[in-house]
Amino acid sequence: MGRILLPLLGFLVTLAPTALHAEIKALVVASDYSSARLAGLQLANPVVDARMIEAALKRSAVAEVALVEEPDAQEWDEAFDLFANSLNGDDVALMYFAGHGFQIDGANYFLASDGYSLIGLDPILQRLTKQARGVVFVVDACRNNPVSETVDDAAFQVIEVEGGQRGLTRVTLDDIVYADKGLAQVGNLRGLSALVFFSTEPGNTAEDGATPGKGSPFAKEFARQLPRRQSLDELVRKTAVAVNERTAGRQSPWRQGDLAFDVFIGGMRALPIP
Repeated sequence: MGRILLPLLGFLVTLAPTALHAEIKALVVASDYSSARLAGLQLANPVVDARMIEAALKRSAVAEVALVEEPDAQEWDEAFDLFANSLNGDDVALMYFAGHGFQIDGANYFLASDGYSLIGLDPILQRLTKQARGVVFVVDACRNNPVSETVDDAAFQVIEVEGGQRGLTRVTLDDIVYADKGLAQVGNLRGLSALVFFSTEPGNTAEDGATPGKGSPFAKEFARQLPRRQSLDELVRKTAVAVNERTAGRQSPWRQGDLAFDVFIGGMRALPIP
C-alpha cells in the first residue's frame, strides 16, 4: 500500500509581468513498484527522485508539499482528487510523476504501483486546467518497457482519475508490449493553460540512473535548478541542457505547451521595473 506523506501545500511564487503573488499547490507522486507482481517492473530510483524534488521545493520557500509514494489505483485516485479539489481559479498546479509510463494509440499512461492499473495523463491535465490558472506537469517516466519481456497474460485496467469513472477501458498485455517506444506528445493540449515537461523527448526512454538510490539524471538536475531565482523557462532550458550533457546526448528533456505568464518558483532575481 502507498503512503501519503504530509498534507497538500500551497506556497507563494511570483508571477510576471504583473508581479502578482499567486499560490502554487504541488503534488509529487512516485512508484518503485517494489510490491508489483512482475519483478521486472521494479525501478531503483523514482521514490528517491521524488524525495529530492520534495526537498528542492522546500528549499524554494515551500513550507510543505504532498508526497505520495507507491500509490495503487485507489490511492492515486484519492490523492489526485484531494489535490484537484484544493485548487481555485487563481492557483498554479504543479505535479511531478516518477515511474513507468507508456504510450498506447498516441495517449500517455502512468503505471500505478499495483503493476496493472494505468492512469491517463490527458484526463489529469483536462481537470487541472479547468480548476487552476495554470498547470506545470513534470513527467519523469518512460524509463523502459519491462512489460515487453514478460509472458504474463494479464490485462491492464485504465483508471480515470478526473471524475470518479473507474475502469472504463481494458488494455491488454499486447497493447503495451507492442506500444511505441517512449511517450507521445499530449494530443489535447490547447491554448496557454499548461506546460508539460518530459524528462526525455517523444519516442525515447529516460535513464533511471546508474546507481540505485542515487537518483536519475533528470531528477538530480531538475532538483538542483528548482530553488534558483530564475523563471520557469530558464529552469526548463537549463535542466534540458544539463541532462543532455550528463547523458552524452542519450536523453534530451523536452517541453510541450506554455503559460500566458511567467512563473518564478525559486523567486525573482529582482523586482520588475514599474
